[in-house]
Amino acid sequence: MPTPHWNPQEPRPGSYVPTSGWGPASAPPGADRGGPGTVGLGRRLAARAIDYALVVVAAWAFFLFMALVTAVLTLGADTTDAQGELWALLFFFGWGLLLFFYDWLYLVAWGRTIGKMAVGIRVVSAADGGRLTQGQALGRAAFFGLPQTLPLVGNLFSLAEALPIHFDPRSRALHDRAAGTVVVRV
Repeated sequence: MPTPHWNPQEPRPGSYVPTSGWGPASAPPGADRGGPGTVGLGRRLAARAIDYALVVVAAWAFFLFMALVTAVLTLGADTTDAQGELWALLFFFGWGLLLFFYDWLYLVAWGRTIGKMAVGIRVVSAADGGRLTQGQALGRAAFFGLPQTLPLVGNLFSLAEALPIHFDPRSRALHDRAAGTVVVRV
């Protein structure tokens, strides 16, 4: 058997090693392959693009359904401008709330969104590589999604807070650092 180019007692190059918590008796799934590696910006952007497309489709379906329900319920009745303004405000500023709930619910249930499932990545606790706690999922989703309730400004904030991925040794964005999470390959 050829000798590996790394020390077998050390983690394989490119593998994710948490700061504490994984010992031989509690190795995470995939540890026999060198552990799951952290994920860079490209794969994460691909996952986010898939998630955005799904959220946009869901939002449009919801708004079309609600428009039909409103039309049927107000058939022959006068509607006010306030109703239209409320829907407009929800449409323009509800994007961040929708992203928040989408991320939070998927992360707490499965540790990954549909986009992350599609590209083969998962969000784990940075401390031990295990499942996210409710607080971690909530904090990560809030830090990423809620700023996007402000059109354009929120998107610029999300772009800026993702830049530390290039400089962090574990490829963590600010929302990962705030929540104590890391994104790994499955």
